[in-house]
Amino acid sequence: MSPGRGVRREALAFAITSADYWGGIFREVRRERDRWRRRALAIPDPVLRADALATIEEKWGHSEGAAAFAVLVPRKRRRSFVRMAIAYQLMIDYLDTISERPVADPWANTLRLHGAAEDAVTLGPRQKRDYYLFHSHREDAGFLLAQIRACGQGFAALPSIGAVGEKARSLTALYAESQCHCHAEQAEVGSSDPTPGIDRTAGRFSGLRLGEALAACNTSIPIFALMAEAAWSGCTEADLGRCLDAYFPWVASLHILLHSLVDEAFDLAAGKFNQMGHYKSKAEAAEALEYIATRARAQLLELPQGEKHLALLGGMVGYYLSSPAAWEGEHRLIAEPVLRAIGPPARWSMATHRTRRRAEALAS
Repeated sequence: MSPGRGVRREALAFAITSADYWGGIFREVRRERDRWRRRALAIPDPVLRADALATIEEKWGHSEGAAAFAVLVPRKRRRSFVRMAIAYQLMIDYLDTISERPVADPWANTLRLHGAAEDAVTLGPRQKRDYYLFHSHREDAGFLLAQIRACGQGFAALPSIGAVGEKARSLTALYAESQCHCHAEQAEVGSSDPTPGIDRTAGRFSGLRLGEALAACNTSIPIFALMAEAAWSGCTEADLGRCLDAYFPWVASLHILLHSLVDEAFDLAAGKFNQMGHYKSKAEAAEALEYIATRARAQLLELPQGEKHLALLGGMVGYYLSSPAAWEGEHRLIAEPVLRAIGPPARWSMATHRTRRRAEALAS
């Protein structure tokens, strides 16, 4: 395929994907935000209520990104997919927020809390758990259980659910492990302990550092990609395997590393763990992220609906690179090669998100 034809196909896919998202899916996203905010306001414990509201206010962009995978599913299933995806993403963001509260055993607390995420993608009867067992607050008026139910109902209704269930649970277990590692390192408790699942992930892929494997395990993006595949009847184990190989670890790792790049100054000031600390220099980070971005783009284009997958990747990259923090000082050394590696969809998305940021700033 000629470069010009490739760009035209990417442009058409980006235009269709953007129209589907902003023209329809985004309205459902706004409705879900209002619904979950009302649920959060009803939480009786003031600490958990504040954490739930802060999660919705400060991390809602993650839920918007999760819902964007609805562009890959049949139109008749998009509304239910959005509800499922947002329930799951909001839940893990809420768990991440409350896991940062000081407790005696941050590892046990984080692992116990994230049992909720595993239960949300478990088919059939679930064991009864006290998710707040090691936490200092617990009265949430069923907020967490409502998220588990909302996600679980949509997950169980996926047409090809039989092929995706075990993969989703495995990714969820890796996510919980990575969260334990991050929170323990932040609390300086057990930060050097080995993490077997993350070690195995790094060992499976040539050119992937341990820190990059940790980043890949620390995002829900591969789970949503698998859910979108399973929304089609007749999806096979082989189909899901190809999808997973594209998203995990390459897209997943790039996601968290860009998130860490944008948040680096804030995290350092707040004493929080940041994934960019795994690199010795920004030049080393730039080389690594360019390699990861290149692998992510190439493997997504091998998938059915490859240009749509690339449009979603461009949307994610553009979202983070639209932040002024991505271009401050030495961060530019990383942002430029990543933008170049992903290509036009990232540039188009960055322009869209910059316009949106300006509009929101003027409205506030």
